[in-house]
Amino acid sequence: MYARITTTQFSPYRLDEAIQIVRDHTLPAAQQQDGFKGYLMLVDRSTGKGITITLWEEEADRQVTGPNSDYYRDAIGKIVPLLMEAPVVEDLEIVIQA
Repeated sequence: MYARITTTQFSPYRLDEAIQIVRDHTLPAAQQQDGFKGYLMLVDRSTGKGITITLWEEEADRQVTGPNSDYYRDAIGKIVPLLMEAPVVEDLEIVIQA
């Protein structure tokens, strides 16, 4: 399996708004993508830091949904107004899962 980790920095005052957008728009869009296996969003409410982890069956599935895809641009585009800085995106292979 493969993962994409996106680290974001929101204003702590707009964090609930960001969570709602992810819940209502980003997650349903991810669930419709081929090879989708899971979605986690972790936040630090005191700082506004967010870490989103999406899980993909195959590397090709992850690549097709990458930062240059319409899916990703649409998903990130909905939260860009709430970001304090550009997101950091990392693609990794899952080598151990328990």
